[in-house]
Amino acid sequence: MTLRLPAFLLALLLPLAATAMPHLDIDVRLDPASRRLEATATLGDSQGLAGFTLAPEFEITAMAIDGRRVSPRPDARGRHVLPAGSREVRIDYRATLAATAALDHRDVLRDRRPLAAPEGSFLPGAAQWYPDPGRRFAYRVALALPAGQKGLVPGDLLSESDGADGYRAEYRFPNPADGIDLMAGPYAVAERTLKLPGGRDVRLRTWFHAELGELSAGYLEDSARYIERYSRLIGDYPFGMFSVVSSPTPTGFGMPSLTYLGRDVIRLPFIRATSLGHEVLHNWWGNGVAPDWSRGNWSEGLTTFLADYAYKEDAGEDAAREMRLGWLRDLAAVPPGEDTALKDFTSRRHGISSIVGYNKAAMVFLMLRDTIGQEAFERGLRLLWERKRFKTAAWSDLEAAFAQAAGRPLRGFFRQWVERPGAPAINLEAAEQHSGKLRLRIAQSGPHALRLPVRLVAPGGGETRWIETARGTTTVTLPAAAGIEAAELDPDYRIWRRVDAALLPPILRETFVAPQARAVFAGDEPGARAAALALAARVLDARPERLEAQAPPASPLLLLGLAPAVDAWLARHGLPPRPPQAQSAGSAQVWAGRDAGGRSYAVISARDAASLKALERALPHYGKQSWLVFDGGRAAGKGVWPPRAALVTVTQSTR
Repeated sequence: MTLRLPAFLLALLLPLAATAMPHLDIDVRLDPASRRLEATATLGDSQGLAGFTLAPEFEITAMAIDGRRVSPRPDARGRHVLPAGSREVRIDYRATLAATAALDHRDVLRDRRPLAAPEGSFLPGAAQWYPDPGRRFAYRVALALPAGQKGLVPGDLLSESDGADGYRAEYRFPNPADGIDLMAGPYAVAERTLKLPGGRDVRLRTWFHAELGELSAGYLEDSARYIERYSRLIGDYPFGMFSVVSSPTPTGFGMPSLTYLGRDVIRLPFIRATSLGHEVLHNWWGNGVAPDWSRGNWSEGLTTFLADYAYKEDAGEDAAREMRLGWLRDLAAVPPGEDTALKDFTSRRHGISSIVGYNKAAMVFLMLRDTIGQEAFERGLRLLWERKRFKTAAWSDLEAAFAQAAGRPLRGFFRQWVERPGAPAINLEAAEQHSGKLRLRIAQSGPHALRLPVRLVAPGGGETRWIETARGTTTVTLPAAAGIEAAELDPDYRIWRRVDAALLPPILRETFVAPQARAVFAGDEPGARAAALALAARVLDARPERLEAQAPPASPLLLLGLAPAVDAWLARHGLPPRPPQAQSAGSAQVWAGRDAGGRSYAVISARDAASLKALERALPHYGKQSWLVFDGGRAAGKGVWPPRAALVTVTQSTR
């Protein structure tokens, strides 16, 4: 016999003052083969429940409020309003879920329905497959699956059994949660234990499809390494478990205590060195401290800075500089007026939102570290964690933490980089030397007050100084020994700014994210045309419904076709021929360019229709490249054209 306390009394026993939030106790029985879900849920709150939402596709078969049976009366969106003073509601419900379908990386972000199939089931929290009280809550989930299946939700694993009668597991999440994500599949589980710097043990697991088993040891090792790294930098890992879970669709999600990655993604050799650490870090920023969504999502940018960018810094300054240049190349692809303020970014919806929410935010944290120094920056991280652990935080909370760590106000910095849209353009118009002084004339657009690095080049080497500029034309005078030959503003790309496009190498993303991009097909082969249209819809944010005969002169252009027709089209329209890197090697060649008027274009040239079809999965992930050569669906060669230097020659003055 099992004694179960009412949900609102169980909530009283949970840590972290759970009486201030609802508690959900739910038993879930899922059969992926039939896609049938049955559940019994008890939602309680000692402070009183206003109501809950359960998605309309879930049929409530029984419902009781404070022990009294009632008939459910939801509105059209599945919202149930409860009588004032209600403290507990118990619901029995069921549904037949939609089948897991073949989705691309963009469809996965849009389609948040609960899906089930023997190869993998995913019930995202956003689908409201559980009674959602409309605010953050704690929960316990008991999960039952048929033999051959295993499953999990975010949280600590309390109990588990696996036998002929099926899989049973119980999870608890005692901290404030925004939702519950449930994953299940025919998983083989591997496990190890990690001891944190503070002495606490963390259980590490992989839940992989059978063909991924040989990758488990590496994922467990790297997960441990990342958890140790960020525990030292920020504070101990906040959960008792971390899992890497494989998905049959191309997901890349981070949830509290786990990451859910497409099985094709898990196979990629670079994922453990990049994306895995990013998802581990989200357990601090995003899951351990949640963004105040109404005032902007800062967590993606901070995670990108402390993970993706930090790994480039680990590799060396050249690698870090290349990533910063890549961010500014991406910005150059965004039409002026389309780059919104950071405070308005909530989640990635398309390429432009990613450039703002990830790249710009990461650059802002780099500029903040340059402004207040490494030690103060790291103190600010720890202060933020101590103050906001398992709470929500807005940009203003980050400003307060870093300002205290730096010992000075940072209002101006956060106002111009977080609250204002756009980015300044800066131009060194002239550099003149006379009598031990160097005079620089700088033109700047936008209202930003900038602190800029300037490199002074001399025969025996050079040095970097920092100067301050404002909107309009600024003249700065620096003491400088004789012999300075040239000067360059921000030579290492440490400032978020619009770089003259003529100085930046064209990349595929300029065309891929352009809102008005048009897709043109070269040739008349029907099979290749159909494959080209499907590929264009995959790579372009504009998602064309048809292929043009030719693009309007002002529109960014994506040219697709078989190699002979592509070469003839380029010659006929006065565009440069294919570059040396994209000659006949491989089954397909892809490259980016700009025409004489500065219009961006991208070319996809293939051997046959099958070669175009083979690019659908991989090519959308290579937008930061200038050229690629493919063998089937594998990138056999890639690269970025080199940037042009913006050096200004120093003139010698006698006055």
